Amino acid sequence: MMSDIKQTAEVDIAYQILKESGEAIYFRELINQVLAIKARPVHSAAHAISEIHTQINMDSRFSHLGKGMWGLADWSPQSSRRASGEDSTTTDVPTTKRRERLLEEIQQDYVAAASETGEAE
Repeated sequence: MMSDIKQTAEVDIAYQILKESGEAIYFRELINQVLAIKARPVHSAAHAISEIHTQINMDSRFSHLGKGMWGLADWSPQSSRRASGEDSTTTDVPTTKRRERLLEEIQQDYVAAASETGEAE
């Protein structure tokens, strides 16, 4: 897949996985594939999952398709707002609410994983 996997960022591996699969993948499955490919020691699974999920969430190459499913942004046509040249710095309330829900999901997953491994804060 990639020439030097140890030097490749996790988010780039996730991108390549989605690109090769050609279909949306549930975020936990995608992240688990990234961790398996990267094959680096993970001290806290919850921390690794939240870190990679945050990277994916912040990378414009990815698109959240709902219910934890992620795909690539270039799979769907750009919104008419961007195509019409409107300023993309305007506040998008649905996006803000979606990000809040995603952060809540990440926190819940982190707490659940931490309690399973005995790493509760």
